[in-house]
Amino acid sequence: MYDPTTLLTFGGMACFLIAILHIVIIVVGPTAYRYFGAGEDLSTLAEKHSLIPPFLTAFIATVLATFGLYAFSGAGKFNRLPLLGPVLLIISTIFCLRGLALPMQLFGLLKNPHKTEIKEILFSFISLIIGVCLLYGTALNWDFIFHG
Repeated sequence: MYDPTTLLTFGGMACFLIAILHIVIIVVGPTAYRYFGAGEDLSTLAEKHSLIPPFLTAFIATVLATFGLYAFSGAGKFNRLPLLGPVLLIISTIFCLRGLALPMQLFGLLKNPHKTEIKEILFSFISLIIGVCLLYGTALNWDFIFHG
C-alpha cells in the first residue's frame, strides 16, 4: 500500500543531501563555488581565503537542513515543529519558484544550445521535483500537518 508520507520523506532527504553538498563546496573551495554558480565575486573571495564564502555557504546549508527537518516532521518522523503547515508551504513554494526557471532554460537551449548550461537545467529540474514532492506531500498529509 502507498504511504502518503513518502513524498515528504523524499523531499527531506533531498534537502539534507543538498545541505551536505554545500558543505562539500566549502571544503573543495573556489572551483566548486564557480562550478555550482556562486558567481565570480564569491569565488574570488574564496580564493583569497575570505570567511564570507564559507559562512554564507554554511548558512545556506543550515537553512536547507532545517527544510529537511520540517519535511520529516510533516511526514511524522518526529515531533511536530512550530508552524509546520505554513512553513512547509513556504519551503515548497521556494523550491517550485526556483524550478520555474526550467521552461525559460529549455527555451534557451532550443534557441541557442551553445550558451545554455545543462547543469543549470538539471538544477532547476531537481528544484521543481523537490518542490512538487513537498507540495503534494503536504496536500496528502494536510490533516496531520494542519490539525495535528
